[in-house]
Amino acid sequence: METQSEIDPTSAAIGSTPTSAPSHWAALGRLLASSLSYWKTIGFVLACGGALAFVRYLRAYLVKPLTDDVLLPLGRKEIALDGLEPTLLHLGLILGITILAQPIMVFLRAYWSHWIVASVRRDVDQAVAARFLAVPLSAHRSGTSGDLLSRAIADAQLSCQAVLLIYTQVLLHLQLLIGGLIALFLASWQLALVTIFTMPPLLIVVAYFGSRVQNQTRRRQQTQSDLSQRLVAILSGIKVIKAFQGQELEEEAYRLEEGKFFRRNMKVVGNGIAARAAGEFLNPLAAIAVLGLGFWLSQRGLWGLSVGTLGWFAGILLTAYRPLKGLIQAYSKLMESAAGAQRLYEVLDAPGEPVDPPNARTLSGLHHRIRFRDVHFDYGERPVLAGIDLDVAPGEVIAVVGRTGAGKSTLADLVLRFHDPTRGAIEIDGVDLREIARSSFLDAVAVVTQEPFLFDVSVFENIRYGRHDASEAEVHAAARAASAEEFIQALPEGYDTPVGEFGLRLSGGQRQRLTIARAILADPAILVLDEATSALDGPTEAAVQRAIEGLRGERTIFLIAHRLSTIRQADRIVVLDEGRIAQIGDHAALLARPGLYRELAGVEESPSA
Repeated sequence: METQSEIDPTSAAIGSTPTSAPSHWAALGRLLASSLSYWKTIGFVLACGGALAFVRYLRAYLVKPLTDDVLLPLGRKEIALDGLEPTLLHLGLILGITILAQPIMVFLRAYWSHWIVASVRRDVDQAVAARFLAVPLSAHRSGTSGDLLSRAIADAQLSCQAVLLIYTQVLLHLQLLIGGLIALFLASWQLALVTIFTMPPLLIVVAYFGSRVQNQTRRRQQTQSDLSQRLVAILSGIKVIKAFQGQELEEEAYRLEEGKFFRRNMKVVGNGIAARAAGEFLNPLAAIAVLGLGFWLSQRGLWGLSVGTLGWFAGILLTAYRPLKGLIQAYSKLMESAAGAQRLYEVLDAPGEPVDPPNARTLSGLHHRIRFRDVHFDYGERPVLAGIDLDVAPGEVIAVVGRTGAGKSTLADLVLRFHDPTRGAIEIDGVDLREIARSSFLDAVAVVTQEPFLFDVSVFENIRYGRHDASEAEVHAAARAASAEEFIQALPEGYDTPVGEFGLRLSGGQRQRLTIARAILADPAILVLDEATSALDGPTEAAVQRAIEGLRGERTIFLIAHRLSTIRQADRIVVLDEGRIAQIGDHAALLARPGLYRELAGVEESPSA
């Protein structure tokens, strides 16, 4: 019927609470604005709401002619019943039309209101998924899985509850109140003004409790993030938990987090109920005062109030009471949703990858060399790499070793441009990596990480993820090169066998060989193997080493590894120590002189190692 709305992300950090986060009203405004691309449907919903308001107040108006023109004349015997038949028929016809029209308007308005809400929820979910994919890798590392899941699911749902409230309740209640206010002025403008003057105390009380609801909800949603993270930790570490009999410890920790969530949730509920209770007390009190004044004035013939007019006015007040009560309830729920919307926009506003410069160059293979020029990198205030200078020739196999925390994987991440250097530059064929179009560069690189990741699809589709247009023969060739074809053919459905979530139907070594095949299929100019053989047994590692040897000279290879068997045949070995290059050379040369490499080699080759 209409195009999807656009939710425009701008600037904030994913999984954080920045000072630049939108206010609750701004967040709700942006969420509502995201629905405006469905303006035709919104217009139809408003039209149905206006018609519904007209029908309801028309029924209230019928009290006046029924009282003044029928009941009172009959009571005073000023007219016979048969003389009132045309009037009664006319009033009955109007009443019948309103009775028939109301359910039709209610159905149409409710259905298309929910259509708008469902469309906005779809847009929000797509925008969150797109933002998770667009933000830099460092943004994911700075947050927890539980918090990100909570924002993607719980906060998105809570935010869309605001859209649901606005289109199913708030707009209708506002239309009914505006219609009621007009009707009140038509009945008696003097009493209408008196009614308006009774409203400030109610508005002040409702705003007070609404603010408390909004503040408490934000705390509750943060606790829900902690709960989600605790559950993610349980599911991810269930093997370790059971092995060390930590079930009771984890159950108690989860119980404490759940208790905190329960207490904060009840504070939200309590403040919402308090707002509604205040409305239940102040609304009838104001209505009694106004109608009491109206009765006193009508008995004295003041302000032109007749019994029928007062009945009409009372009917309007009773009709308007329900939407006013609904608005009070909706306001506290809106403040609850506002906290979710704020957290949602902290995700949608998170900055994406750095934008390519206008004159970004396209990379076509690797013709000369990769050069690190005084490269520094730090995570916030924690330095990781300092003063890295390194030239890598095309086709060279470079191994990077060092103690845990020396910066090996960070160096690999810089090669893959998951991060940019804090200072210095990495050059490809003499061009700063930051001046090369990101998509062009990523087409030329591939990575195999220490933790093999597979999608919950078939073996064939997991390998072809490296190049989506690859033929069946190319996929099979990549599997052979990674020493994977033998075990694949032994699977129940061969290449069509589903690997399960995260590839858990396969062994660790099998998963890793599939990720290596995926990287080989991509046919990259630069291949990064980050502890890629750590999960392989000796024979499998030897087969993969032969595959890597077969790639030598065709592409530049970075090997991040601990095992000497993985790096012995590298052209050069770079030894990192506390973020700096301590040594560099081939295996034989480094073993021949004192230094960290010989120390690491001695530890690995000692009988006790």
